[in-house]
Amino acid sequence: MDRLFNSHWFVRVIAFFVALMLFAMVNQDNLGNQPSVLPTISNSSYTLEEVDLQVLYNEDDLVLTDAPATVQVNLSGSRSALAYFQMMRPAYEVFIDANELEEGTHRAQIQYRGFPSELSVSVTPSAATIELQEIQTSSFPVQVDLINADNVEEGYTVGTPIVTPINVDVTDAREWLSYVESAKVFVDMEGADSTIEDEYPVHLYNSDGLELEVESNPNFVTVRVPVTSPNKLVPVSIKRTGELQDGLSIENIELEPGDVTVYGPSDYIENLDSLSGVELDLSEIEETTTVELDVPVPEGAERVEPETISVEVTLGEEEERELSSVPLTIMGTTDDKTAVFQLEQPSSISVMAYGTEEQLDRMSTSDFQAYVDISEVSSGDKEVPIEFNGPQNIRFETEDSDALLTVTDQSE
Repeated sequence: MDRLFNSHWFVRVIAFFVALMLFAMVNQDNLGNQPSVLPTISNSSYTLEEVDLQVLYNEDDLVLTDAPATVQVNLSGSRSALAYFQMMRPAYEVFIDANELEEGTHRAQIQYRGFPSELSVSVTPSAATIELQEIQTSSFPVQVDLINADNVEEGYTVGTPIVTPINVDVTDAREWLSYVESAKVFVDMEGADSTIEDEYPVHLYNSDGLELEVESNPNFVTVRVPVTSPNKLVPVSIKRTGELQDGLSIENIELEPGDVTVYGPSDYIENLDSLSGVELDLSEIEETTTVELDVPVPEGAERVEPETISVEVTLGEEEERELSSVPLTIMGTTDDKTAVFQLEQPSSISVMAYGTEEQLDRMSTSDFQAYVDISEVSSGDKEVPIEFNGPQNIRFETEDSDALLTVTDQSE
């Protein structure tokens, strides 16, 4: 055997036959029609299972709601071409071109591209049914579900959650969008002893409370949940007593601070909207000045911080302005209680407004109201005081302080 391999002729013969076989494999399609020392090589086939089916459509206006996910692709051709395809795996695509289709259900031809030209290609099935629906967008308010809200640290209270943004948009097919009922985020309050602020994912639910596999925009929202000891920051309401000297009017009253913190039982704090009882005696003010006023502790509260506030009172020269044809409104009517103006009583009156020039210039007719309140008036012909709602630093007067009305009360 060693002698054979050492023979130049033997090696040349073996090399010739190897080259001949390689040539036959590469050129087997041509060799099939020509005489050869090798047997003819026939065509073969190869099947691609579960090939992804792409649907090309107008994604700006439509959503694909129904289409086959995969198809079967059958390839046939020479063994060398199939072997080359299996080895190189060129980029190919099986698709439906629905770019020109509108909303609705369509039967469309399945196309392909990217396969070697030497191979015959067939797709099973050759056509498919697809459904396109119009894209719609709806906005949903974000609800915050507080988990373990009763398990915060003892003595601490949980405030109203603040969500940013307060609404999220959901964009999808019209049919799928109709299933969305609510958008929620969940915040765990277990052991909380300070304000919680973080980003939380948005979950979408249908009317049965089942979560939907639909995305919102944005997917996350910022939630701030105030957690404080039992107290509340409320605005201070100033009670004015006495009267300014003639010719003076209040230009502005500014409080520092304008809000105070009231501490007390949770049930009391929850119902507290403002702190009243701070009195400002106008008869003691002769010019623009700043006064220190005590802040009383209201009944039911434990303490108030701070205990005093600064009140800056800005005065100006009083001007007057006549307002004509001001409608006179009747307040306090019910289904049983009604009232009408008597014949000699006009339903519109003239009103004199008194204040600084700047205050009067800023006022418009929509800023005030002239009215009579019959809620405590019994049936009959009555003279009811005319009252005014308007800017705090402007006072109103009318020539007749009372209006003449006939009151009817069927409940009496």
